[in-house]
Amino acid sequence: MTDCKSCGMNYDKKEYDLCPYCGEVPEDEVEISKEDARGKQPKKAEPELPGEAKTTGNLFKFIIIGLAAFVVVAAAIYALFFLGNSAVTVPGKYATIQEAIDAAEDGEEIVVDVGVYRENIDFNGKNIILRSTDPDDPDVVGDTIIDGGGSGTVVSFRSGEGEGAVLSGFTVTRGSGVLISGGSSPVIEKCIIENNTAEFGAGIAIFDSSPIIRGNLIIGNSGFLGGGIFIEESSPLVEGNTIIRNRAEMGSGMVIISDSSPIVVDNRIADNVAARLGGGIVVAVNSSPTIKGNIVTGNIADRNGGGMLIEESDPIVEGNTFSRNRAANGGALFIVNSINTALLITGNSINDNLASIAGGGLYMEGSSPTIEDNNFKDNLSEYLGGGAAVYNSSPVFRRNTFEGNEAMGPEGGGAVWVSADSILELSVPDDNNYLLNIPDDIYLEQ
Repeated sequence: MTDCKSCGMNYDKKEYDLCPYCGEVPEDEVEISKEDARGKQPKKAEPELPGEAKTTGNLFKFIIIGLAAFVVVAAAIYALFFLGNSAVTVPGKYATIQEAIDAAEDGEEIVVDVGVYRENIDFNGKNIILRSTDPDDPDVVGDTIIDGGGSGTVVSFRSGEGEGAVLSGFTVTRGSGVLISGGSSPVIEKCIIENNTAEFGAGIAIFDSSPIIRGNLIIGNSGFLGGGIFIEESSPLVEGNTIIRNRAEMGSGMVIISDSSPIVVDNRIADNVAARLGGGIVVAVNSSPTIKGNIVTGNIADRNGGGMLIEESDPIVEGNTFSRNRAANGGALFIVNSINTALLITGNSINDNLASIAGGGLYMEGSSPTIEDNNFKDNLSEYLGGGAAVYNSSPVFRRNTFEGNEAMGPEGGGAVWVSADSILELSVPDDNNYLLNIPDDIYLEQ
């Protein structure tokens, strides 16, 4: 046996050309171990490749590190599921939403866990984000509820909050909905606003403000003016919302009034019921909104304007679908006392609407709108003007298609009925298209 001069270990030189422990090349002399000198059989070392001991040590270190990582992950999982999600502000850090708002600074985010929060909250001028744990999950939104308990406004923005103030992913219910006033411009998005009651704007009421109302479901609210949304002296963006099954005396889906100029785009306004006027939308008192790309369907007004009523205003109504709406006059659209020629009805599909008296698709009185590039199809009036009825007005009709409209009264006007005190302006030659209207295309009263 040979003692290695480098590491001190002994090994059989006949079996190994170099030290199996450290790899050192041995000297020429052959030395006898102490065990050989005593006449004992030396213990043969097990063969070990150079570097094997080092590899074993590394493996041991990897095992220790892996166990430590497992312990850390397990602790994190335990904290998440048994101690609560640390990202949740309410009720994790504060018992109520209002407490969290009062403690927050501008730019902070408050995250509210699933649950019912029976309170009425006010942003108090703070530009903070208030959201549920997942505003994109309908189940989370439906189960994260701010319940006003029938005692006034559920959520208020009335202190000049800006676009940095965000309400996202809640159900707002059992109060008078959301109030936005005082020059505020918050963002209301991905919420369910339901079963609220108020005189003006049971779902959302907007006064002198410019908020963004985007991607909400506004359903089952009830008021006097504006069951779903009420807009006065304001210029909000109302985009991509579903506004359904709301009730009001006037404007059960939406009211736009008093010098307002909102942009209303890509909404679904459906199955709303007005006891008097404007089943879907009312636009009144010198307002000039842009109403574009909306689906206005299945709305009812007991008197005038099943889909929309326009009074003393000059909106741009472009690229919308008005279908299956009904009223006594103006199944889809009713225009009155709007003499500004800026009032433009263009590129709309006006189909399958019903008037029990006049104007299955459109009724106008004392007005001078431009009606161009629309498709009036399969509208029905039980008396006059299947497609349109014109009273004491001076409209311009250009490049419209009237197809399959019907007036059931004796004076007819399957496509258009025109009173004796009206002036209907048509291109020469007439560039409107008339197909299969009953009993006729245009009836001019004598």
